[in-house]
Amino acid sequence: MPALPAAARPAVLADLRARIAAPRVFGGSLAAELPELEAWVGGWPQPGVSEIVGPVGSGRLGLLLPTLAALTRQGRPVLIVDAMEELYPPGLAGPKGLQLSELWVVRPGLERAAWVAEQAAAAGSLAAVVLLDAPRLGRAGVRLGRACERGGSSLFVVAEESEVSLPAALRLEVVGQSAGRVRVRCVRSRNGRQVGERSVRLATSG
Repeated sequence: MPALPAAARPAVLADLRARIAAPRVFGGSLAAELPELEAWVGGWPQPGVSEIVGPVGSGRLGLLLPTLAALTRQGRPVLIVDAMEELYPPGLAGPKGLQLSELWVVRPGLERAAWVAEQAAAAGSLAAVVLLDAPRLGRAGVRLGRACERGGSSLFVVAEESEVSLPAALRLEVVGQSAGRVRVRCVRSRNGRQVGERSVRLATSG
């Protein structure tokens, strides 16, 4: 995706600062917007951390996109921290229903990705923050959990491997995809009863 023109940057930064200056804390949980996933794990923790693990292209973002789309349609902003700078935001719009006007994508580089996600989660102005393919978190994982509690936000860490330092209330691992369905293993849930493996149908286009 081409870089933002220099002339447009001041207006974009001013808009982002205005959103952060007016915190909006959301409570409860976020609907998964996928009926089978919702019935199984009961939605995404909010505030709290969810970890979604799987190879690139495995369908891991497919589990999350319906929630992000619903939030943006409601005018609730979401932020994706694109550590590897490989995400193509326009590809998330259209049939997937994600409103780009409420989507922020930042590319701070590998070393600062976790720090940016921490600041965004703690700000209180974002319904959801996605940390996509960041390096190993180490101690930053604990700080991310605390940031969610302070900001009342949902943080989604999407990666190829699980991060043991991350205090995730919900851990999902994508183990396969076929014919519009993904095979998902729940490694940790909030009450421990959902641990196991199931097939989940992804949202259809249109």
